[in-house]
Amino acid sequence: MNVAEGSLPRGACRLTLSNEPAATALACALARAHAAQLGFDERELAQIELGVEEAVSNVVRHAFPADEEAVFDVSFQPTTLGLEILIHDQGLPFDPSRIADFDPLAETEAQGGLGMHLIRRAFDEVEYRNLGRGGKLTRLLKYRSGIPIGERRLVPSAADAANEPVSQIRLLQADDALEVSRLIHQAYGYSYPYEHIYFPERVQALNAGGELCSAIAVTASGRIAGHAALVIDANRSDRAELAIVVTHMEFRGQGVARRIGDFLIDNAHARGVRMLFTNAVTAHPYTQQFMHQLGFRDCALLPGHAPSSLRFRKIAEDLPQRESCMLLVRYLDATCRGERSASLPAAHRAMIAAIYANLDIPLREAAAEPAGAQAALARIEASIHTGLELAQLKVERWGADALDILRARLAQLRRERMAVIELQLPLCDPQTCDALPAVEALGFCFSGVAPGVSADEDRLVFDFVADGGFDYTALQLHSPLAQALREHIVGHGAEAA
Repeated sequence: MNVAEGSLPRGACRLTLSNEPAATALACALARAHAAQLGFDERELAQIELGVEEAVSNVVRHAFPADEEAVFDVSFQPTTLGLEILIHDQGLPFDPSRIADFDPLAETEAQGGLGMHLIRRAFDEVEYRNLGRGGKLTRLLKYRSGIPIGERRLVPSAADAANEPVSQIRLLQADDALEVSRLIHQAYGYSYPYEHIYFPERVQALNAGGELCSAIAVTASGRIAGHAALVIDANRSDRAELAIVVTHMEFRGQGVARRIGDFLIDNAHARGVRMLFTNAVTAHPYTQQFMHQLGFRDCALLPGHAPSSLRFRKIAEDLPQRESCMLLVRYLDATCRGERSASLPAAHRAMIAAIYANLDIPLREAAAEPAGAQAALARIEASIHTGLELAQLKVERWGADALDILRARLAQLRRERMAVIELQLPLCDPQTCDALPAVEALGFCFSGVAPGVSADEDRLVFDFVADGGFDYTALQLHSPLAQALREHIVGHGAEAA
């Protein structure tokens, strides 16, 4: 069953259109009507209409041969925070990296890329997927606007005694969301990467919808002393991220974060989560130390994955370069630690073995196999986090065209001024070991391992850092393994990439 044939969620609708110019107006009319029912304002409705007009007209004009009569589907479905639009067709494959970048300051009228530029300006997230025999899918996501917490007129509450003890750790209730957003703003300004946390209405909606599970520490008088959350992928309920951990400055040093962390780990157990992961910053080592106390283990060093604008009030106000993170995991289900078998690249064999030993996962090196026949077409997923200047590529299946695709995507993402491009490769696929010399020749440097719930989900992590002067020695790392991983990265040429 392909995307177009799937059942629709509640509140969604689907429009089947023929590839003729009139299709664009029909799609725009339904987009506006559907979005208006969801509460988007007039400015947002105009943006949605313009973006849909460009995306649908691209399908009509370019997806099929000029003499071919065909149909395609446009689906509209509400999300927790807004509207998702899916455009699915069985037309010609599409590679967005082949589209020239549009420069709004250029004086020539002959340049291309305007349509894609307008689509990305209109929507908060834009994703293109080639589905093989299933055709291709364009995914457009728009959030309802709101007033971020720092721009609201708030009446400050009277300061209570700083030594008031925390009396309870509990799940967030709807009335708590405003104070949680204020707490994050007090600690980070507007620099925290998870932007939804600054909108109380979004915090409420995400918790109500199950995509976020926030826990707070409160005093007897009702003051919120700290917050942390499980960020849950709706498509992967067996894994979650422990994130947005913050303690009010007046309550630091009282073990507040540890109590919230233990509470959420118990909650994750009850939910059936099998694996937790987290990204601990390197501007100061306490976050890593705290995660180690909660039972998390280091597995990858992610250079420059957060912008230098990230702030830690009273800890690290101004960062000299983009912030890096340690990726750490904790398995809640011991069966996830089953033996892994993989062909290991000689240059990174010892480091990979050390990471798996740290995770208490048996690793058996498989004998190198002769290169087998590759699939004709690779499957490589891409996601772009524009605000973070971070892109992530994931090879799901190797193919004869994989390196050509990676080379083109890398060039495109560098043109789009992505500061860091992360690449994940399937560890247990023997073709990964064969492909590594060519991958590293593109400028990607080994960063560690991203373990999965099962062995076939484990990924080797590589990063391309655009800043040739990135200083790895400035990173503050807590564990001996993290320090050894940094030395390994530097020793294999990361600083010269």
